[in-house]
Amino acid sequence: MGWSWVQIIPDAGYLNSVATYAHGTIRNWPSSTRAEAAAIYATLSVTLADSTVTIYTDSQAAIDSLTLCASSSYTNSRLFYKTTNFELWASIEHLVHTKSLAVSPVKVKGHDGNYWNEFADSLANSAHHSDMAPLLPVDAYTSSHPVRLVYDNVVCESNPRRLFKLHFQTTFLKDLLSLKRFQFVYCLYDKDDYVVDWELTWFTLNFSPAHDASFQASHAARHYTFKFKLFLDDLPLLEKLKVTRSNLYIDLLTCRSCRDRMEDLMHLILCFKRRSVMHQILQSYQNHLFSKLCEAGDLADQDPTPLLRKLSSLSCWTISSSNWSSYALIWGCLLTMFIDLFVELSIPRPSTMKVVAAIHNNFIQKLRKCIWNLRTYDKSKWEDVMNITLKLKTTPRPSNLPATSYVPYSSLPPPTHLVTSRDSEADWIRNSMIQGLPWYKHLSGFMGRLTVLLNNSYSNSSSRTSSLT
Repeated sequence: MGWSWVQIIPDAGYLNSVATYAHGTIRNWPSSTRAEAAAIYATLSVTLADSTVTIYTDSQAAIDSLTLCASSSYTNSRLFYKTTNFELWASIEHLVHTKSLAVSPVKVKGHDGNYWNEFADSLANSAHHSDMAPLLPVDAYTSSHPVRLVYDNVVCESNPRRLFKLHFQTTFLKDLLSLKRFQFVYCLYDKDDYVVDWELTWFTLNFSPAHDASFQASHAARHYTFKFKLFLDDLPLLEKLKVTRSNLYIDLLTCRSCRDRMEDLMHLILCFKRRSVMHQILQSYQNHLFSKLCEAGDLADQDPTPLLRKLSSLSCWTISSSNWSSYALIWGCLLTMFIDLFVELSIPRPSTMKVVAAIHNNFIQKLRKCIWNLRTYDKSKWEDVMNITLKLKTTPRPSNLPATSYVPYSSLPPPTHLVTSRDSEADWIRNSMIQGLPWYKHLSGFMGRLTVLLNNSYSNSSSRTSSLT
């Protein structure tokens, strides 16, 4: 990121008003506010003591943070670690107080024709694209505080609690994806066809559909339960029940709708009693995406036909017992191409994620109403005949029964193309620090080195290092 500052001589005339200027770069934690803070730090670091400084900036966040510096908010309160770019702002506060500076921030409107603001922006842009621009050294603006949080040689300047929370979240996600039930993900090895977007998948799982006449608040709990159980392969299908409740469901029991096949997740979709309905639901999913792509094409004034062809050519729209991509789509592991197609039409990624999440949740709702509910009705009729009551189903399995040795049947072929994750060498924490990438894009590599460096800048003692594992 590039930063710059320009010193103006008041009342010196338009052409003679620039006293001096400087520009440079700062690494990691990319944001516009960070660039503004770097420029303020660079300005105050060369300002003489006991000076009065008026800073013109188009960043309200920078003005608010400067106001907090005047009251020693970063040094004397817990606000320090809760503030983004806290190392920079603590150093700015340290400069203000040690040099006895009187700093007055003034807000100017950005991109509104203000010559000096545009000039400063152009200097920052030129620094960003230049290999010769001086780099603001990390040690310079992280020495005002005795403790530094460092991960793989990158200083943490975001909320440490959030960093640790994300670390454990991704640890749990990695453990989840290493389960046998998610092995099929690694069979999706064709990069041009089906690459799972974990950020979109996680966003869709947590997405709350809007309540209307067809989806009321009372439906939300059942919708969420079904959606997460489908994703975790935890639906109470007969092949699952034969293992968990072997005292009620015998090994030879078949699908209660067709009475022909063992009932696992793929058969739930492929059962000839429901196959045509499933195709209609999946076609509706595809048509919904088509209509949104056409709307995006109209907004961008582009022809979406090539993108529609690319979408329709995906293998996930064809359901078969050997098609892992259709299995992944129904499961809820959404592919990156859903996002990429809209981004090609200049639709922002956050907006696209909301659209795709709404479409997929609509698909889940139809799947539950038109497939799962009918299957449950057929099963309940059989249970009534067999006198398997709700009380029996909710009563714990007798402890004196021998452990079942039944191996659940699967209509899907075993994974034969197991490969390592494509981003197995990626380090999500470091990438998010340096490039601002979300952690969900990386499945592994995050169990790296997390260290707390105790950097005592007020004494000559050497720094102490402790590792967190």
